[in-house]
Amino acid sequence: MKITRVEALPLDLRMKEPFVIANVVMEAMQFVMVRIETDEGIVGWGEAIPAWEVTGETRQSVMACVRLFVDAGLVEYSLLGKEIGSLEAVRAVMDVLEPKEDLRLVYGNPSAIAAIEQAMLDALAKKLGLPLYRILGGENQGIEFTKTLSIHSVEETVERAAEGIAEGFRIMRLKVGRPGSGGLPGYQRDIGAVLEVRRLIEGLHKDVLLIADANQGFRTVDNAVAFCKAVEGKLDWLESPTVAGDLHAFSKIKAKTGVPLMADEAVHGYDSARTLLELGGIDYINVKLMKTGGALRAIDLIDLAAGYGVKCQIGSMIESSYGAAMGMVAALARPGVISTDLNAYDLIEGNYARGPEIRGKLLYLGDEPGCGASFDPRQLETLIPKI
Repeated sequence: MKITRVEALPLDLRMKEPFVIANVVMEAMQFVMVRIETDEGIVGWGEAIPAWEVTGETRQSVMACVRLFVDAGLVEYSLLGKEIGSLEAVRAVMDVLEPKEDLRLVYGNPSAIAAIEQAMLDALAKKLGLPLYRILGGENQGIEFTKTLSIHSVEETVERAAEGIAEGFRIMRLKVGRPGSGGLPGYQRDIGAVLEVRRLIEGLHKDVLLIADANQGFRTVDNAVAFCKAVEGKLDWLESPTVAGDLHAFSKIKAKTGVPLMADEAVHGYDSARTLLELGGIDYINVKLMKTGGALRAIDLIDLAAGYGVKCQIGSMIESSYGAAMGMVAALARPGVISTDLNAYDLIEGNYARGPEIRGKLLYLGDEPGCGASFDPRQLETLIPKI
């Protein structure tokens, strides 16, 4: 089975309510869908979420990158005519687009590459008549996910946390790192939110993990250490405390506090993960397919981290349920992941795909051939922006 056509379609979706984190307030999302046609008439689809504040991509750059991999005159490589009728063949293509230890055709552009990979794997799974998770060695089972709370006042955060615990969530994830939030100086709102939600959990005698995600918002090691000391013993881990470029920050924080640390924005793929693991100071990695260049490299990264005794969660760039299906495929291929944030599609208004299903507080993936999700292509036409 060979690729005969590749195209990229821009989509606009809105959030149900503004989602506030340390460095951005999200009210709308810009997606790109990649469509791959093959000589056997099978069509595969992939989804890209350009996150300019994390990967530097925009919708325009994602679409340009997809075109780049079609026009052989630009990078002396084209997806057209490439064989993708086996997992080995898809891996061979990905070794060119997202190499682990080789020269790159294009630097960065991980969400564009992830969408191309998803489209190829979706087409392959349809050809084989199998769900993709089985092709990658996984078994279908429920996947636990977190209750993520945007930045609100301390009182509203506690109220929403109480609702989540009453609903049965076992992992509460608080967004922190926006100074002056709630009208309080510095990071006092963040400290208060952690302490009060922990008090709530203990008062209810519930076995609930409490996580804080700063999205780089504490900026410096000193700020991160001050926060950690104020909440010592109250957090199960703190995610992304400082600016992503300071890879030494984790070990410096670790030397002064006992709060476990998770890396997210500092990990831009397999190579940066390896560097960070060698430097030390991290206990967990938040693996996101929009940063690793797809599920195959995400699985490689999880295996790499395991060799260092570091556990992983699979996170989200707020993909639709179509994009979330690929994160679920990776989680099923490596069931040792400690948590996921793959229910984030529930934050989107007008989620266009079907497949992943929430039952209780577990996510389940469908067993139909393909990547695990599907949609009516005609619906995409209503989401294409009028430019």
